[in-house]
Amino acid sequence: MLRGGGCAGICVISSPDRAPMWGILADVLGRLLPEQQQTVHLSFSLADPAMLGSLLAHAGFQEVRVERHTREDSFDSFDQYWEPIEAGIGSIPQTYLMLPDAARRDVRQEVRAKLAEFESGGRLRMSLEMRIASGRVSSHIATRWS
Repeated sequence: MLRGGGCAGICVISSPDRAPMWGILADVLGRLLPEQQQTVHLSFSLADPAMLGSLLAHAGFQEVRVERHTREDSFDSFDQYWEPIEAGIGSIPQTYLMLPDAARRDVRQEVRAKLAEFESGGRLRMSLEMRIASGRVSSHIATRWS
């Protein structure tokens, strides 16, 4: 619960093309598992800044701001990038683990090939765009929640 005048913030991943470390995998899985297309792209569902801001405003937040932030992420190797996926950490990797072994090998090869453009000297360097939204709770909303 937030008190009157309290602030809240949320951080979401931008669109698949602006977050290739997850977007490429989601696109490959969505193509192979069309029934899971929505599930694997759920992580990107709040990428539209207008929609994200509107959600906060409709929830009663004031002084709503949505900002775009980009950070660089790097991995020592493709294998280091792939470890959490193979371990099933996150919703997109969980979908990956639903595939039979042969299909998982094919996914790994395709993702590796597509991520090659981000490789330099064996390291993977990618940018990750996020949307950070914030807002302040009005006094009357906080009273209703108390």
